[in-house]
Amino acid sequence: MKKVLQFAGLISLVLAAVAFVLMMATPAVSYTVSSSSTVNFAGTLAIFGGELDAAQILLLLTDKAKPATLALLAWIFILVGMIIVLLGVVLPLFKVKAIEKFAGLLNLCALVLFVIAGIFMFTVRAGFFSAQGFKDVPEKAAIGFGWVFGGILSIAAGAFAILPAAANFFGKKK
Repeated sequence: MKKVLQFAGLISLVLAAVAFVLMMATPAVSYTVSSSSTVNFAGTLAIFGGELDAAQILLLLTDKAKPATLALLAWIFILVGMIIVLLGVVLPLFKVKAIEKFAGLLNLCALVLFVIAGIFMFTVRAGFFSAQGFKDVPEKAAIGFGWVFGGILSIAAGAFAILPAAANFFGKKK
C-alpha cells in the first residue's frame, strides 16, 4: 500500500492526462443516420465549436457548431486539476510541514475538479445538442466511447489524487 501511496499523485496525473487526450482525440457525439451511416462530432468540436463538414451541416442545419458549455468546463477542470496535482506532487518534496498540509488541500481540490469534470463528460451529448439550439436530444445520438472512458478515468484520477492525503489523515487518528 505504501508503494501505491508513494506514486498516487503520479498515477492521478497519468489518468487525468489520458482522459484529457481522450476528450480531444475521440468523437464526443455520434449520430446514427442509417444502419450503415454515422455522423461523428469530434471532441474538439464539442469543446471549442467550429466549422462543420457537409454531413454535419445537414444534420445540424448550420455551418458552425457552438461549444458545449459543460464540455468546455470539463476540459478546463481537467487541465487545472492536472496542474494542481503536479503541485501536490512537487510541494511535499521540500519537506516543510506547512507545505505538506497545503499539498493535501491541493489534492482535495484536484479530487473535486476531476470528479466534476468526469460527470460533465457524461453530459456532452445533451450539452452539445442544446448548444446547437435543439430542444430535445435526438434519439439516435450517442455519447462517444472515448468520452465515457475519459469520464471514468477522470473520476479515478480524483480518487488517486486524494489517496495520500486521506491515508495521512486517517493514519494519524491511531
